[in-house]
Amino acid sequence: MKTIKSYFVVFILMLVGSAFAQVGKWQNYTTMKSVNKIAITNDGIWAATNGGAFFYSFKDKSYLQFTTTEGLKSINVTAIAVDHKGRVWFGSSNGNIDVYDPISKKWEYIVAIANSEKTKKRINGLVSSDTLIYACTDFGVSIIYSTNMIFGDTYNKLGSFGTDLKVNTVYEEDTLWVASEKGIAVQKSGLINYLTPESWWNFSTSQGLPTQNVSSLIRYKDTLYAGTSAGLAIFSNGIFSRKTGPLLTANIIDMVQKGDSLIITSQNEVYSYYQGKYEILFSTFSEQVTDLSTTNDKNEFYPASTVGILERNGTDLKFIFPSGPNSNLFPSIAVDENGNLWATSGKDIVSKGFYRLSESGWKNYLANEYPQMGSNAYHKTKVTSNNTIWMLGWGYGVLRIKNDSSFVRFYDKNVDSLVGIAGAKEFIVISGVAEDSKNNIWILNRDAGNQKILAVLSSDSSWKFYQNGVSAGATLLDDIVIDKYDTKWMITATSTQSPINQGVYYFNENGTLSKTWGFISTSNGLNGAPTSIAVDLRDEIWVGTNLGANIILDPTRPEQKISSVYTLRQQYINCVTVDGLNNKWVGTRTGVWVLSPDGTSLIAQYNTKNSPLLSDDIKSIAINNKNGLVYIGTDNGLSSLYTMSVKPSDSFDKLLLYPNPLIIEDSKTVKLTIDGLIKNSYIKVVSVDGNVINEFSTPGGRVAFWDGKDNQAKYVSSGVYFIIAHSEDGEQVVTGKVAVINR
Repeated sequence: MKTIKSYFVVFILMLVGSAFAQVGKWQNYTTMKSVNKIAITNDGIWAATNGGAFFYSFKDKSYLQFTTTEGLKSINVTAIAVDHKGRVWFGSSNGNIDVYDPISKKWEYIVAIANSEKTKKRINGLVSSDTLIYACTDFGVSIIYSTNMIFGDTYNKLGSFGTDLKVNTVYEEDTLWVASEKGIAVQKSGLINYLTPESWWNFSTSQGLPTQNVSSLIRYKDTLYAGTSAGLAIFSNGIFSRKTGPLLTANIIDMVQKGDSLIITSQNEVYSYYQGKYEILFSTFSEQVTDLSTTNDKNEFYPASTVGILERNGTDLKFIFPSGPNSNLFPSIAVDENGNLWATSGKDIVSKGFYRLSESGWKNYLANEYPQMGSNAYHKTKVTSNNTIWMLGWGYGVLRIKNDSSFVRFYDKNVDSLVGIAGAKEFIVISGVAEDSKNNIWILNRDAGNQKILAVLSSDSSWKFYQNGVSAGATLLDDIVIDKYDTKWMITATSTQSPINQGVYYFNENGTLSKTWGFISTSNGLNGAPTSIAVDLRDEIWVGTNLGANIILDPTRPEQKISSVYTLRQQYINCVTVDGLNNKWVGTRTGVWVLSPDGTSLIAQYNTKNSPLLSDDIKSIAINNKNGLVYIGTDNGLSSLYTMSVKPSDSFDKLLLYPNPLIIEDSKTVKLTIDGLIKNSYIKVVSVDGNVINEFSTPGGRVAFWDGKDNQAKYVSSGVYFIIAHSEDGEQVVTGKVAVINR
């Protein structure tokens, strides 16, 4: 029994330590439903999507996903090809080309196009031909030698079409055919230099094409077919002619050959063409078809679309895409008591509801599956006590979720005075939810038609409503937080519809302040229009603005002590989140800024240039203070980062030290995790003979690290060492020991 218990303790230590062993590790989460291009190998399908790229294995039906944390330089992948060595080429909307070798799992990067002075750099297509890769861009065609990844010629003067035109794809026969936005350009045979306009023949509407924009080219049964945005055309006797049939005026996306048939896809339908007859294979796609590809033996084909890759199995159909959120939009996120992340998708009627990330993966919530939602337009989320989740609707009230099963929506049909905006009383926009010290839930009703902008749902399920006590007509309010004095702090909304006095309203019905209602604006020291608000661990009020951030230092005298955060001057603040150490994680339009508790020091700064962040425009930040995991939401997806920002213990219990033993090896980073600390602990490392080997202060939270070195910055010798942690005043002390093996 003792042995079983020992193994159990070790297992628990491994679980506890796993998060902190990953400090500094990034992870990205995106939806990869919207597929732009695909390439098929014998093993599976490679897909370029708006959220990165993925590989789908034919053998075991598994997925590999690639974002900037797995090696991609750009997240919006717009083109894909597999070269003669089996390497996968990814082209992006900003001109980056990333090359991945599935065997060695190594990346190579081609940045010449991305770093060029071209205004438009999008890679629209990548075509592999022997040892050449044709990069079809917004300014022409570039040739890249895949053996050494060196550029050859770039064709941007394609005959009479002018310079720098958008190229969709190329088709290589004895000569090169280029499909562009202005028609088809063809290399004249027998020439050496194709950099000059006179080296190309041009075909446009005057030569029989239905329209200028040509998307695809293929030779089928000795006839060249051109797919355009206004139907099919065939080439004969030096000119093109429109192909009659059901696709006469359709927007042709792509064409491939399957066996003896030509497969043709428009935006919403896929046809098979054989011996002059068309057969419709698929129609009424819920979203648009974006690409078409066949297996190497051409016995099967796969349409790609904005809802995944279509796979047929007899009469059964399914869409291929990896698990993920319904959308890459993360305007608001929150972490619940169980460590689950909740996120919303936005205000629009085409929003994708909300989603949850747990240990088991993603779960998406849509109104057609959960009728209680009423709509998919949910723009904010909040978590209150007893692990209650609130989803704030843009027009449909507020949804309360308990135990992931109890859904209750509060709106005009079940709450009498909860009235929507003026002129549309059923359109209820909830812009904020906060909980006071008595577990009452305060709800902010943006632009309420009856001017009752503030509602409180008491623990006895009764409701009470308030008008703005400073100005009843000031109803455009956008968020609410509550401090330890139960003062409600509300920021005005940014609106172009009507001029409003920008600032922060505060309200305390308990008589704690000198007045029940008050208002703070630029005349009191705010440096701009409020955009976000947070209460920190010292009960100071942080107000993000369009020109930086302010701190209301004394919430009992809010109009008297307001300071400006110098580090954030002129930054547009989207969100402010407080971690377990009272550091501030600030989301701006230029990335994430991490500030010290008082805002005077910049601890760290993350952006797309120095980290795998998916965007510099940070919309939301949420932190799991139990393990230091920081989530960062953008309009390109979600990123996470393990940090040491873990809420400290209230008092010492025991120290968890891992790994134990600590092994010191050349060229390997040594890091002993010391877990179980109280706020602002101090550490001493002591040898068995009582000598102090090293001593240092901690970051302030529950976790600290020792690098295995003494106070002379040299690695210690093998042996047993005591780790002694004590409080700032020395009143609390706890001890552990670790074995060190110096190899």
